[in-house]
Amino acid sequence: MNTIASLSLITLFGGIIIQLIFGKILKTKVKGWVAFTFGLASFLSIVSMAPAIINGQTVKVSLLPWQAESPFSLYFDGLSLLFGLMATGIGSAILFYCIDYMSHEHNTTRFYSLMLTFIMGLIGLVSAQNLLMVYLCWEIIGLCSYFLVGFWYTENVAVKGARKVLIMTHIPGYALLIAILLLYKGSGTFVWTDPALAAQFNTGIFILVLIAAMAKSVMFPLNTWIPEAMNAPTPVSALLHSACYVKAGVYLVARMFSITAWHPSWNVILIAVGCVTMVMGALYALIQTDLKRLLAYSTISQLGYIMTAFGLGTPFGLLAGAFYVFSHGLFKGTLFLCAGAVQHATGTRDMRNLGALAKKMPGTTIIWLIAAASIIGVPLTNGFVAKWLLYDAALKSGAWVVIIIAWLVSSFTAFYIMKATVSVFFGEMPVELKKQKIEDASPLMLAGMGVLAAASLLFGIAPQLLVKWIAAPALSAMNVSLPTDVTFLGLQVNGGGAPITAGAILTVSVLIVVALIFLLRKPKLEGVSSFTGGDPLPESNSLNTVDFSEFAGAEFAPVIRVLDPDPVYLGIWHGIYRFSTWVKKIADEMQKNWAIVTIGAIAVLAALVSIL
Repeated sequence: MNTIASLSLITLFGGIIIQLIFGKILKTKVKGWVAFTFGLASFLSIVSMAPAIINGQTVKVSLLPWQAESPFSLYFDGLSLLFGLMATGIGSAILFYCIDYMSHEHNTTRFYSLMLTFIMGLIGLVSAQNLLMVYLCWEIIGLCSYFLVGFWYTENVAVKGARKVLIMTHIPGYALLIAILLLYKGSGTFVWTDPALAAQFNTGIFILVLIAAMAKSVMFPLNTWIPEAMNAPTPVSALLHSACYVKAGVYLVARMFSITAWHPSWNVILIAVGCVTMVMGALYALIQTDLKRLLAYSTISQLGYIMTAFGLGTPFGLLAGAFYVFSHGLFKGTLFLCAGAVQHATGTRDMRNLGALAKKMPGTTIIWLIAAASIIGVPLTNGFVAKWLLYDAALKSGAWVVIIIAWLVSSFTAFYIMKATVSVFFGEMPVELKKQKIEDASPLMLAGMGVLAAASLLFGIAPQLLVKWIAAPALSAMNVSLPTDVTFLGLQVNGGGAPITAGAILTVSVLIVVALIFLLRKPKLEGVSSFTGGDPLPESNSLNTVDFSEFAGAEFAPVIRVLDPDPVYLGIWHGIYRFSTWVKKIADEMQKNWAIVTIGAIAVLAALVSIL
């Protein structure tokens, strides 16, 4: 078992070495197959550990067994299993998608090496027993993000986006380093499983760790880097900036439940951060016309949900958080890959220049609709179960504010996802697109997207599979027991889950009744006269992306301005720049008049000596 645990990293490292050594002689598609094969091997090695971990065991192994106390030691428990499966499973599907998507690109050796390094870094992060290794892997995945966002380094927007990603995620990372050093000073150990380290945990340490987690997981106000990261290739956005990279901060928060009992004030802080973040992300998503930027802000909002679930701190809240974090990786990764397929086929991701692609790209459309239904929370999808578990946890905790905010944001989510769906796949096709030869995504790309979409349906219809095999071991690692039994469609079979089960049954029943009424009536698709109040209708006789975005932007403008921290950051940055310029001028003057400065310095020193 120990050998298998180390294989999860060794296989990925082997894939990186092959890419670097044979990259010049391998064809682009072969490089993709190599990366996928080694990613899949790492996934299978983690899957092989699942039975033991589900049964309550932990898998420990030292990567340097000849050293008595090596910082490079792995510790796989239920939480490591959750995030490890997400990194390698979703990562493998995305690498499979890349085989065709990246086939026309140059420098794919660098691309696949960085993708495999990222997956390896994330596995190292979530399985590290030593906090020094945690910080090392934390910085490795940060550097991978920087290099991958700047993959097209000849484009100015990519360079600026990469620079912003590095600055806004690296600087807060020092808070994690400070927390680690303070814990070591008080406990004398870097091993987080040591009770001596847990005894040193306090509110100050929690705040420091939370700051680092907020930056990686795009929590307000450290969230403004992710829209600029959308200048990366779409598989990068799917793997790093939706499915996995942004979950590193979630892992830190979840791991703190393993280390120590939470003070109630910590829960309040995390809930507040999560609620503000989910509102901010949803409002900004409403006003976007760029498909990937819309999905980026949607990621911010959805991570707000996840952090809020963990912030509740109850067994039901932790169950909702564990289920949601895995589910989000599935449906949001799918949405990003669909967006990449659209851009790949049309050359644009601007929703103002898209439309009616359902006829040209039926496979991509079906997969998009499944993932869109999941993020909205339509029954039969994992997103529906994740939201119901969160609502149930909030109800049991009496957190009515969380329920109201989550419901409001869910409404916004439905609006902006429907906006994107109609703008891209339905409506009228722009004249410029009609001139192009648009084809659906290739079979390999459809397979990569389809696997993730199918998993979203599987865990929506039979969520007990995800709960039993992945969420329950994660809860055990966080020192809580599974609070309820979940069956098909997310229904809870014990007495405590009666309200949420009744609500789910009512929702599904209403949808069935509405569908039956619609089918029985068979409404005719005839045009009807519309009352416009004297105002002319748009040329297309319907609201389009621009109309929707402008309306939302105008209505929510005051709130959007308040929730934009970039002006503050730019003010600080310009202040530092002006101060450094002033210091440079003084240094230049001192260098020119070095004799006067030397005499003055001697005089000051003499005066100080005489005084002392």
